[in-house]
Amino acid sequence: MRYIISIFLVLCIIGGFLSYGPGGLLRQLHVPQHFSFIIQKGDSTQTIAKNLKSQKIIPHIIGFLTGAVATKVMRKPLKHGEYLIEPKITLWQIIQKIIKGNVVVHYVTIPEGLTVYEISQKLESIPILTGSVELPPEGTALPQTYDYYWGEPRQQVLQRMIKAMESLKSKVWPIYMKSSALKNWEEILTLASIVEKETGISDERSLVASVYFNRLLIGMPLQADPTVIYAITNGKTSFYRPIFKTDLSSDSPYNTYIKRGLPPTPIACPGEASIMAVLQPAQTDYLYFVANETGGHAFSTNLKAHNQNVQVLRKIEKQRNIQL
Repeated sequence: MRYIISIFLVLCIIGGFLSYGPGGLLRQLHVPQHFSFIIQKGDSTQTIAKNLKSQKIIPHIIGFLTGAVATKVMRKPLKHGEYLIEPKITLWQIIQKIIKGNVVVHYVTIPEGLTVYEISQKLESIPILTGSVELPPEGTALPQTYDYYWGEPRQQVLQRMIKAMESLKSKVWPIYMKSSALKNWEEILTLASIVEKETGISDERSLVASVYFNRLLIGMPLQADPTVIYAITNGKTSFYRPIFKTDLSSDSPYNTYIKRGLPPTPIACPGEASIMAVLQPAQTDYLYFVANETGGHAFSTNLKAHNQNVQVLRKIEKQRNIQL
């Protein structure tokens, strides 16, 4: 009986404010522009009301308190988070947003080819996220666009990236497992990460993959520059200088100039396109490739043709330097 009376009283109060109250719930508020309003976890209803008033979103706290009391009686709690306040919004619309938890959604795009450390640094640079990041194994986060919310733990966002990669694995690996020349998913990610670092041109990915598969087949070292760079930087710093001869002779397991086969782990996080290129490599006899004048690569089946392609590139580079 007391419960019914409470609802009746609240509804009466709301009815009065809807028509006459200084903070009428259906009256449009004087909000000049869009901006975000933050409700901290643990904020009381009165604190929320005071903050709304202090930020000049509402003229009086009584209207918000009235609406909030009604929702609490109906067992609809107010939820913390970041809320978008738009011009001409009503107080009741604000309360409904907070009840439903219609918080602002933000997005972060993770480019293909970043290392897990670089991804963690990208998350660290987002000020509205919280907590630190525990680095997963290299290559296990799938680059794409992800949503995130104010106050969300960084580790939680990273975990979505890891789950996305696991989801991709469960979708494609069972299909190509038997036909792949590689033994397991980690080897797929490892080679895909090299392909990702070698080319950003979609039509070339399967060709680059074919080069490395052909080298693996005959026991030829992969001789992939990105693996040498990873050995130097450990995936934690940018690399702006040329690769020196001393780098090519370093005794690192990632130095594929002197170590045959794949490096021990991926060297970055490959995107889906590079992964599919490794699962479905082009069928070629190519063993070499070098950059060409169009921004792509020239592919060849033997060292003589490769050296000719290199000479063409050197002439183009020399002409460009003269013009500069």
